[in-house]
Amino acid sequence: MCTIKIELPWGRYYAHPWGINPVRLKEAEWPPSPWRLLRAIAAAWFQQNPGNSTDDNLGHLLEQLGSALPELGFQRIAFGHTAHWQPNYGAADTAGKASFTYKKTRHENHFVAVSSPIFFRWPNLELTTQQAQLLATILPHISYFGRAESICQMSLENNIPNGLGWAIPCLQDGRPIRKMGEDCRDVFCPDPEDFQVADLWSLRESRPPSWENQPQNLVDQILSKQLLPDGACWVTYQMPQGWPNKWIVRVPKSEKPKRLMSAKPIAHTLRFSLECRIGIPLKATVDVAELFRQSAIKRFKQTHGADAHSFALSGHEPKPEGVSGDHQHAHFLPLPEGVSHSGNISELYVWAPSGLTQVEIEALMQVKTLHWGASKHPIRPVLTAIDQQPPSFLSQKPAKIWQSLTPFVPPRHFYRGNLHGAKLKQKDSPENQLAKEIERLGIETPFAVSRIPLNRFGDRSETSQCYWDIVRTPGEAPAFEDSMLTDIHSNRNAKERRIGFMFDIQFEQPVSLVRPLGHSSHFGLGLFAPVIEK
Repeated sequence: MCTIKIELPWGRYYAHPWGINPVRLKEAEWPPSPWRLLRAIAAAWFQQNPGNSTDDNLGHLLEQLGSALPELGFQRIAFGHTAHWQPNYGAADTAGKASFTYKKTRHENHFVAVSSPIFFRWPNLELTTQQAQLLATILPHISYFGRAESICQMSLENNIPNGLGWAIPCLQDGRPIRKMGEDCRDVFCPDPEDFQVADLWSLRESRPPSWENQPQNLVDQILSKQLLPDGACWVTYQMPQGWPNKWIVRVPKSEKPKRLMSAKPIAHTLRFSLECRIGIPLKATVDVAELFRQSAIKRFKQTHGADAHSFALSGHEPKPEGVSGDHQHAHFLPLPEGVSHSGNISELYVWAPSGLTQVEIEALMQVKTLHWGASKHPIRPVLTAIDQQPPSFLSQKPAKIWQSLTPFVPPRHFYRGNLHGAKLKQKDSPENQLAKEIERLGIETPFAVSRIPLNRFGDRSETSQCYWDIVRTPGEAPAFEDSMLTDIHSNRNAKERRIGFMFDIQFEQPVSLVRPLGHSSHFGLGLFAPVIEK
């Protein structure tokens, strides 16, 4: 058996189905096309061998893969799209051109949000050792799959995880057939009985007898000659059992309020890309998180009534049946791409330990714009992934050293008086409060807590620390050593600010910090990341 695993780090698969005018497109190609995969493998080989024509080894490998129809494995998905307006100067009238007034043309970029790898599996195909080695050297050079936004990593895989749904080609007497039905989808494939490797890049009528001097630009040839490339065909695939309801997260018709509390959770984590024309600074973390939560609750109540209740979104009692403990409602966590110390906010994770129901996911997906701060450019959240597991940065491997990503704000006031004459409450010092928060996680191994000195980070590019306001009075030293001022979540309309700190935590044994800590931890503050020891 031959299996190729495709990972999409950005959580999106962009691809238009073959032969469909983008203007008429309603959703992205799904499942992914085997024809597209073979084209990607061929393109990667040419990239590895610039200026060379193909050889027999590559030809035999691709024809071997094209001689059988693969099974396609995946987990839950969601269809989405982004829209943008392209200036169209050519369509403007004479007056518009004279005044440089542009008309605009709407374009939609369709994608599929995926939270786990995609698998292509040929159950009855055995590659020779030489072919497997060649394929293993080509796959790492494939940097995207579909459109250029679909950043990917490909590899051969021996261990296939459980819980996948499999799309199976429909065959009759061993030949592919076309079927119609809600649980069937057409997939563009190489024709197992007719495919030749050169069909990937040329039409047969214009093909020279040798590998040399192959015609260029297959798409241009097809547009002027015929609809489909030679050696290709449409094949109906039987989708996994329960398709589409079990496998696609959509924005469905709303459920009635009386059914909301009985609905079962279907996911725990949603990841959104925050699209904005300008950079979103890290110090807007709480502002963005609060806006997203308020918008989702507003959408929820607009659909289900002012008395409708969602514990996961609001955090207010009563809790759903079977949910116990603290911090079980949703965390709204805006983060830079890659969860780093530098850069602007580009993603937002919604993580609910108690789980999110279909109607709660619907409300989150209906948040279209966030008007944040004083910016004239709104944020447009776009769903990119849905998962049953916590966000990857909260399920890191255990580590001995953890460092603040965002300020830890002590949940209780730790000083008396004003900042000019403040006196520290030793019992409630920031270090002691952080230690108590760690103990509440059930961590028993000994640890030491130390503040990160502000002067350790003189360059903004090195850490998020310099993106947060430092508590200073003009011409004086900080009121508290290595402290900063940050916005916090407030139940009142007025914005509140509190003093925060960045910490290093060193444990005697590796541990996992499974959630943010401290005040406003449900809104992006108090996040820690493991420090990899060299």
